[in-house]
Amino acid sequence: MKLRVKSLKTQLALWVFLPTVLISFVDLLMGYHDADRIATLVQEQLLKGSARTISEQLEKVDDNYEIRIPPAAFELFSNEYKDHIYFTVRTGNGKLVAGNEELLPYTGTLQMEQGYYYLSTIRGEEVRVIAYEQMLANGVGNETSITQVAQTLNSHHAFRRSLFVRTIREHLILLAIVILGLMIALRWMMQPLIQFGELLMRRPTGSLESLSVDDTPSELQPVIFAINDYVTRLNKTLSSYEQFVANTAHQLRTSFSIINSQVDFAKRNPTNGVQQQQVLADIKSTIASGSKVINQLLILAAAEQNQSNASQGKLLNVSEVVKQVVVDMALLAQQKELDLGIDTLDESICLRGSPYLLRELIANLVDNAIQHIHAGGMITLTLVLEDQQAVLRVIDNGPGIAPEHREKVFERFYRVNEEKSNSSGLGLAIAKSICDSLSASIRLTGVDQGSGLQVEVRFPAQ
Repeated sequence: MKLRVKSLKTQLALWVFLPTVLISFVDLLMGYHDADRIATLVQEQLLKGSARTISEQLEKVDDNYEIRIPPAAFELFSNEYKDHIYFTVRTGNGKLVAGNEELLPYTGTLQMEQGYYYLSTIRGEEVRVIAYEQMLANGVGNETSITQVAQTLNSHHAFRRSLFVRTIREHLILLAIVILGLMIALRWMMQPLIQFGELLMRRPTGSLESLSVDDTPSELQPVIFAINDYVTRLNKTLSSYEQFVANTAHQLRTSFSIINSQVDFAKRNPTNGVQQQQVLADIKSTIASGSKVINQLLILAAAEQNQSNASQGKLLNVSEVVKQVVVDMALLAQQKELDLGIDTLDESICLRGSPYLLRELIANLVDNAIQHIHAGGMITLTLVLEDQQAVLRVIDNGPGIAPEHREKVFERFYRVNEEKSNSSGLGLAIAKSICDSLSASIRLTGVDQGSGLQVEVRFPAQ
């Protein structure tokens, strides 16, 4: 099964880290050979020094040989690893003068005062041996002596291990530095990508503004160009769709107006009976409901289209819009015997946006309250400044909305009471869409005392 790593950060880390580990492994192998070579070189120098010291003590007295080996010849090998030392001193013709017979004589050819090193075994232990040939100082003619010194490999192995452990430690420190530097570098390198993702997350829903390529890494610019190109094509598609919806709704509204006029004309016919008048009244009511839905769809389309250029709206005095909506809705509230009024109104609050959509937002909230409370109810509007935000509240003492429905009512065509025929389920959905286009938030809560509903809208005040 082929393992696929989807994270670019992980892929980059692997492409840097794995070669580093491979190089370190190869370097460790070379370091091991270097440590063995250095340990061998040190041991050979000690063996040579000991062999030279011993061979210089050999003298010929009459026809015999005398040698006094100084302690310094063996103190060179003093360490805590307790190596065994063996030596022999022989004449050039192979006669043993001093030393251990277990150390067999070297049978090869030697160069004067050069020394030859080789490995052998004594008493089951591996030893390194030097064979060293030197002229006798008081010998006759070209008489020579051959000195052999052997040492077990305990100190050699310990010294090699010490050097190799130090090399491993250095490599581990280097790998730790590489990993730390890699983590810092990757975090620093990926920061523009993370910030770019956060920028996209902060964009308003439905925003079709092009992204800026200023101060962005060159690697991100192709992505930004592709997104901008896609946004441009998407904007054209949505604009065509919105224009089609607007044209269709306009044609339907015109047709409904004509049908409504024809129904009004038919109702003026004196020959109509009671049943015919009732049928015409029902048709007129249905036409009114259909016209309302069409108008709501047009408002919804306008709100969604406004989300891409909400920051380009004009500066509005919110209190003026609230008072105008209350005046416009007063007759409808009076017909249903409702008390519609304003409690607190901060006339200094302004915000930037579309005056048409702001009016439709407030009108939808008031109309929603009017449609769902009984005669004798009360609807109160307040506009205050809280925490540098403009807060609009529409409070009624109607039946309210149960907590489990308060989020769902913002969905299009969602109705709490399916039996209520005059509700299209678009009022609060339009309010939510307009709030999104105005960078505002909306939430539903209960009232402090009794039944009812409080709709709270928070705007970024200016």
